[in-house]
Amino acid sequence: MDSLAYKDPRKKQDVSVRVVRKTDLDVISHQRKSRPSHLKALTASMERIGFVTPLIAVERDGRYVIIDGQHRFQAGSELGVKEFPVVIVPEKTARRMMSLNIEQALNIRERSSIALSIYREMLEESPTRKEDHGEVVDVLESAHLVTLGLAYEGSGRLAGSAYEPLLKKCDGFIDKALSEAYDLRQARAAKVLEAAKAVKAVEDALKTKGAWHSMARYQIISYANPTKRARKPSDFDKTFDKFIAKLHELEESPEKVLREKVSE
Repeated sequence: MDSLAYKDPRKKQDVSVRVVRKTDLDVISHQRKSRPSHLKALTASMERIGFVTPLIAVERDGRYVIIDGQHRFQAGSELGVKEFPVVIVPEKTARRMMSLNIEQALNIRERSSIALSIYREMLEESPTRKEDHGEVVDVLESAHLVTLGLAYEGSGRLAGSAYEPLLKKCDGFIDKALSEAYDLRQARAAKVLEAAKAVKAVEDALKTKGAWHSMARYQIISYANPTKRARKPSDFDKTFDKFIAKLHELEESPEKVLREKVSE
């Protein structure tokens, strides 16, 4: 196998470039699905100029897991490419790259799914490492995405973006081992789903009164949100207990939310 080792000129980390057989490559499980139009364009480009941009991968258990370039890999495979140029990065760098990829035009469901997958990898690798450890925080950046990832697994119909502003105020990293923190995240996800169910009940009450509209959900959440004026991070359980209690009150008089101003 051809290989060139060097140090990244910025961070001085060990990196290598290798030519890897297609049969030794895997695609990371939480990459987003390719769009047919994008794949077609990549294939056409490769037919004209060749395969010139390397894949980026991490070595795991003797195989190479692609963390960036899965679409190029798929297009090249369809064109019959048997060996691919690959930049091999350290595990820590790989996780950091996957976290940064969360910001590249992915919707919140996809971002949450990726964050949860990375979290579970770290949990399996180091269950006693604290969730607020620098390496965990550096990779994930936003703890609430893990909670939302678990909530999406509980309900695929969850409107996660509607709850993200509230979660950002109260769902930070936990000062406990990942094995314990994961159980707490599951409990937090359950509370998010409980709140979503209560929001739906208020929406249904508005529909009964003929007052529902497309922004009603956001008005409801904004009205019941106990952290609107909070400048400091809030406690998750206290915040959501207040939030859910307020939502249950609104079921009796849902019209209260109709004057609530929200930004689109």
